[in-house]
Amino acid sequence: MSRRSVREFKDKPIAHGTLEALLDVARRAPTASNSQKLHWIVVEGGNKVHALSVEAMNWLLNAGISKAMVEHWESGYDFILRGAPVVIMACTPEDYAWGKQDCAIALTFLELAAEARGLGVCWAGYLTRVAESHEPIRKALSVLEGYVVRGGVMLGVPKFSYRLVPPRKQLSVQWN
Repeated sequence: MSRRSVREFKDKPIAHGTLEALLDVARRAPTASNSQKLHWIVVEGGNKVHALSVEAMNWLLNAGISKAMVEHWESGYDFILRGAPVVIMACTPEDYAWGKQDCAIALTFLELAAEARGLGVCWAGYLTRVAESHEPIRKALSVLEGYVVRGGVMLGVPKFSYRLVPPRKQLSVQWN
């Protein structure tokens, strides 16, 4: 009930052992037909993460993003990876039909495990979108040949302690 997306992080590294433990949880997530075709990319360090934001922003500028987003970026606000000290990307082979689903499930396991360890997580939607097709980002991430990025998260120690969780809509369910 307390899980929330964290978009502001302390400038503090995450222990390598903690990252390995989170990935170990994620690798145990269910996959279609127990195929286990996920490959992980971990980017550690604020400078490396920020370089990914800059390259993603270059792509977004060429894609014609809104003036408001450009103004946000020019004011110094990194709305792409938000100053996170770590980014974790999930990949699968290009021709694997269940890649998006398997990665989403595994990243959710990772997110909940991180939350249980007091870490903050937010899905890296902009970076994921750009990494699907922008070769400089694929190269910066060292995406394996024949693989595609299917999802990712930014991860770090939350900058703030939140008292409230954003409200959720009522359950929409149909019983048959």
